[in-house]
Amino acid sequence: MNESIGHQLTGWDAATWRTASGDPTLRSTVVALALFDSVPDWDRLRQRLERLTRLVPALRMKPLHGAVGLSAPRLGPDPDFDIDVHVRRYRLAGRGSWADVLQEARRMSLTDFDHDRALWEACLVEGLPGKRAALLLKLHHAIADGQATILIGMSLFEFTPEGNPMEPEIPQVPEPDAVSAPEVTLANLGDNFKRGAELVKGAATLFAGLAIGSVTDPVATWTKALEVAASVGRFTALPDGSMSPVMIGRGTTYHFAAFDLPFEGMRAVAKAHDRSVNDAFMAAVGAGLDRYHARHDQPVDELRFNVPISLRGDPGDRSGQAANAVTIARFLLPIAGLTVEERMESAHEQVDRWRAEPALRLADPLADVSWLVPVPILAQAAKTSDVTTSNVPGPPIPLYLAGARMVGVYPLVATIGAAVNVTMITYDGSAFVGLSADDRAVPDLDALVEDLRAGFAEVTGKPVGPWDPLAATHQGDGTPKARAVRQ
Repeated sequence: MNESIGHQLTGWDAATWRTASGDPTLRSTVVALALFDSVPDWDRLRQRLERLTRLVPALRMKPLHGAVGLSAPRLGPDPDFDIDVHVRRYRLAGRGSWADVLQEARRMSLTDFDHDRALWEACLVEGLPGKRAALLLKLHHAIADGQATILIGMSLFEFTPEGNPMEPEIPQVPEPDAVSAPEVTLANLGDNFKRGAELVKGAATLFAGLAIGSVTDPVATWTKALEVAASVGRFTALPDGSMSPVMIGRGTTYHFAAFDLPFEGMRAVAKAHDRSVNDAFMAAVGAGLDRYHARHDQPVDELRFNVPISLRGDPGDRSGQAANAVTIARFLLPIAGLTVEERMESAHEQVDRWRAEPALRLADPLADVSWLVPVPILAQAAKTSDVTTSNVPGPPIPLYLAGARMVGVYPLVATIGAAVNVTMITYDGSAFVGLSADDRAVPDLDALVEDLRAGFAEVTGKPVGPWDPLAATHQGDGTPKARAVRQ
């Protein structure tokens, strides 16, 4: 097949594209905000980004649509790809501040992608206090989940200020040809036929196994079949509504906030209770949201959490074929009046329970089936979530880009229907927390940030950094390694 025809989006990748295109409240953008101790050299930065697009083919691909428009689009090489269309720089007016950077990230996130070009862009923001700079890298969720974004970043950043020694030459890319809508349609028909044939083959194998099992061991066979069916039912169940009596509105805009804290505190409390860092992270978010509801005199026993569960390394791992090797667990998590140990235990039990669900391995087929469900129904289901949490491990060592040291990296993810999204990345001894909050659901973002910071302090027993990482350090502030470098 002509390589210019690319590949068709399937599974979670296709579902993410469809919902983001069909409802603005489900717009799926990921913005990584990297903070540097100085301004990266522009020419070197541009060369690094050009090299990155040659190492990660998806960054040079654009959506290709068929003549009918009923199938998921393909991603194929853009014959007119131009790095300068996707990369820009500017200097903040006056005395630039952290609030200015977050506002630029918000504006970038809320602006839809040009669907006739590759689904990413980057912006170098200069003019921050202390001659610092920030890089905003925006990706469509259809081409990268959290872990994929980290992997992309590792191909971009360097291990020394001078660059990576013995790094291979920039690979060459073939010149793609332009393809027509009829060609895309024919390719889609071929791919859909293959998937249909595989589905029929899989169904035949399933029914044959049930027939044989019904004879050899009927009890075990049908017990397992019913367990899978029940699991699919739990996985696809549509809740009636959100649980929060406070975060009840949903709109098409949101604001960002961020803070950081020493990672050692998260790791220590998790180890002390024989739990994972993710358990401690979810406990901290739960504690913060408990405080936020108490602030409004409307305590709530449980909230509905969305938690991405990575399938990388799972028997059904398709990370080599898909940008999103994840599925989403949706469950109620107790938040009111719990001890730190109880919060961690609840999070651990719920995530473990969902990891054991048989339907977890059917995430992509179920996502394909969602193509038959109207987007408004999917949007309504997404809006029943109170909060989405995601914990992404990053590199434990300092990284550089074009001569500048990265001293902070904040994940800023669209709310995608939930009232709040809280994502944490660990890097160089620090935990960096990015927050997005729907403007209708959370009109008092400063209060929510204060309560979340208090929740993390409660769980770790350690100070937490302020909402402004460029502010002067005060007594009682968290002073993680990266923050110490910034001062």
